[in-house]
Parts: sequence; C-alpha cells; structure tokens
Amino acid sequence: MPTTTAALTISSTDLTSSAINVAANTELTETGNSIGLQSTSGLARRQTESVDQYTLFYADDYVADKSNKVYLKNLSVTPSEYFLVSIDDEPMGRLYAGDFAFFPWSATDGVKAAFTITLTNTWATGDTLTFDGVTMTNGATETGTGFIDIIKLLKFPNWTVAETAATVCTFTAKNSNYLGLIEESTASDDWVKSSSSGVNTVARTVAAVASANDIKITPSAATSMTLESMLIYQAV
Repeated sequence: MPTTTAALTISSTDLTSSAINVAANTELTETGNSIGLQSTSGLARRQTESVDQYTLFYADDYVADKSNKVYLKNLSVTPSEYFLVSIDDEPMGRLYAGDFAFFPWSATDGVKAAFTITLTNTWATGDTLTFDGVTMTNGATETGTGFIDIIKLLKFPNWTVAETAATVCTFTAKNSNYLGLIEESTASDDWVKSSSSGVNTVARTVAAVASANDIKITPSAATSMTLESMLIYQAV
C-alpha cells in the first residue's frame, strides 16, 4: 500500500519571550485503520484570470466523511495577492503569496435534483422536445415508448437520464449544486415541445439541496494568479 507522510515545522526565536519549535508529522491513513490513503487527484496548478469564484473540488465526486486531506499553496510572488478559500460559501481564510494550507475535508455532498418525464399518445415524425440545450427529435411516428427509447440514449450537459418504465425517463442532476427547478406540469417552462398529439408530463421527484462542502477559491486580483493543489482521499 502507498505510504504518504505529512510534516509541519513551526519555529521562531522572537514571536514570544521564548523560542518556539514545533514539529509534527503523520502517515496519512484511511478512516479508523492503519491502511495508507491510496487515491489522489495529483498535484495540479490552477491559473485564474478573474476575481470570479472557482470550484477546486466537488464534494459529489468523493466519499463523505472519510480521511480526505487537502493541500493548497498560493504560488504568487506579489505580497498583496491572496486566494480566499471557502468551504462552499463559508470563508475559511486567505492564502497570501507563498502561503500554504493542509487540512482535512469531510466531502459531505448535497441532494441531487431529479424528475420524471412521461410520454403518452402517439408522437409524429419530427416532433421535438427541447431541454437543457438538447433537442430530442422523434425519428418516426412513435408511441411514447418509442420516443423514450430515443431520449434515453442522449447526453445532457447537466443531467443524466435513464429509462425507468416503458414510457418514463428519470433525469438526475449531475451535481447537487445544480439547483434549476423543474416545474410539475404538463406544459413546464423548462421544456419546449413542438405541436403534436403526443403528451409529455413532467413531475419533480427530488428537490435539490446544495452541497455544503465544495472547496472553492476566490482570487484577489483579476491578473493571472496560480494556485497549487492536491487532494489525497479515501475512495471507499
């Protein structure tokens, strides 16, 4: 198994009336045992070009409440430049030029929105539904079952789709922070439907709850800044 050691040294001769020398090190292990952490995002550098907030790690992508560890370092050489580090939208602190941080991360995710679309009656050739920037086109005169077979094979930017009954597809948000609401109606504003005798019924099944643990950074300057990062995590 991998062996990963984290070490920290803090020393000063004049911060207090006596010298400070603190040295700590530990081997990074999984929750509740001595097995070394076996997964990492790899050492990466994120270059920012604006003062917009950036998401470094999405909690949805990792197992919650495990022995995850995060390393961050501001590679700027301009003393006044910093990254504001946040856990979701709660500020954690600023990393000024040259500063680094190493901390545990629970990766607690939210709840992903989900809804169903039920197709009934007969859909004519060329009939369409448009959602999430994707146009679903009926290739031939089909019942709801046939059109569902077409829809379930499509790719959507913010949603995954699966056939859950002969005339029903279930859409699930890819990220718990995608909070777009799906209206429960036969003429939802979220769907654009061409004229047809076919009927589509939208029903929200799960309301979204945003993740409380995404790791985000906000640069202090719109000029190019670079943050070094690495996540060492427990995969199961």
